Amino acid sequence: MDSFESDDGHVVVRLDRGDLVLESLTDACADHDVDTGAVVSGIGTFSGLKIHYVNRTDLPEEQADRNVTLELDGSWEVTNVGGVVADGEPHLHVTAFDGDRTVGGHLEEGNEVNVLGEFTIRKFQGLSLERRPGDHGISQLRRR
Repeated sequence: MDSFESDDGHVVVRLDRGDLVLESLTDACADHDVDTGAVVSGIGTFSGLKIHYVNRTDLPEEQADRNVTLELDGSWEVTNVGGVVADGEPHLHVTAFDGDRTVGGHLEEGNEVNVLGEFTIRKFQGLSLERRPGDHGISQLRRR
């Protein structure tokens, strides 16, 4: 992993083969003091894909009852990663294609870069956000 910060608060992150995506982006946020911001772009290839999505409309209190986790093998071409950084923690969603299907969802830990990963993080000034449980135990953005 390597990262580069511009004068206007953007951080560009290069991930290399074997780097863990979410974990590395969390490290980059810490390295560049990104407390609140956004991952505004992300591309690359992953070796396998670990995501989850909500498959219910009634939203039971237990996350295990509403989330479907997918752990998919193979090489995945990542066409977009985006999300919000609050309290230094990225909350990201991903869209990826394996040659036969396109899937999307909440990016989980443990996703490994296959060939490369390139991400841009925008640091926000004058705004401090965190995530706290709201209705149905959903983690929601709140001003800190």
